[in-house]
Amino acid sequence: MFELPLLRSPLIGPPFAHGFSTRAGGVSAAPFDSLNMGARWGDAAANVEENRRRLLQAVGVAGPLHVVRQVHGAAVARVRAGDDPSAIARIEADALITDDPGVVLGVFVADCIPALIVDPRTGAVAAAHAGWRGMAARVPRSAIAAMNDAFSTRPGDLVAAIGPSIGACCYEVGPDVYDSFAAAGFSAGDLEQWFCRDPQPSAANPSMPLPPRRTDRWFFDGWASLVSQLEAEGIPPPQIFHARLCTASHPDVLPSYRRDGRAAGRIAAAITARRP
Repeated sequence: MFELPLLRSPLIGPPFAHGFSTRAGGVSAAPFDSLNMGARWGDAAANVEENRRRLLQAVGVAGPLHVVRQVHGAAVARVRAGDDPSAIARIEADALITDDPGVVLGVFVADCIPALIVDPRTGAVAAAHAGWRGMAARVPRSAIAAMNDAFSTRPGDLVAAIGPSIGACCYEVGPDVYDSFAAAGFSAGDLEQWFCRDPQPSAANPSMPLPPRRTDRWFFDGWASLVSQLEAEGIPPPQIFHARLCTASHPDVLPSYRRDGRAAGRIAAAITARRP
């Protein structure tokens, strides 16, 4: 018997089933140890398949798990009951939506932000992968608009959960990132809130030495950006859960591409539409 801990949002309860995984509870060997969900970075396919099976069992759903080919954009894929998971996996997108009960959606991350959205009124759900490129492209807006178009959801009814991802303490970026948000039309106030010149202490390790301040670099607060974008689309602040766990600050339990490179492995966020 295996033990697989999951992070869950207190805002998303039955009849929805969901969870954010950690590194614990899988079968992958180092450097992917142990619950690696990513199949594209060198881990054995059999290990990844078993890890995903364990994730579904821990979430409490039968599966299959539907994922897309994540490309750091804002495209959204709709999944219906009976869709072939291998066909969905070839779609280039960064968010998935469904309202078919029992359909399981998932995204994989190693520093990017996993976001789950549910609509208690209609039973519809979404899973989104939000890196800085996706947030500059407004993937939260795309996912919420797609839910509205397909299922007549209302933003004020939605509940969102933000899982582990890299925090501003560890996410130093260059002018290309700042310029991308500016070019996308975000306000000066947004940029001031999301980009900071001064290194930020890690909440997980406050005594960790701070990197030197560099005038051509910023520390990007992707958490603040995503929350602001969700609120701007109409989700009330009390209906947004934020794990506030930095992947780069917790090497024992979370993978980080920024910290570990391609061998970081991936964690997953999974959600299923409301059951009958």
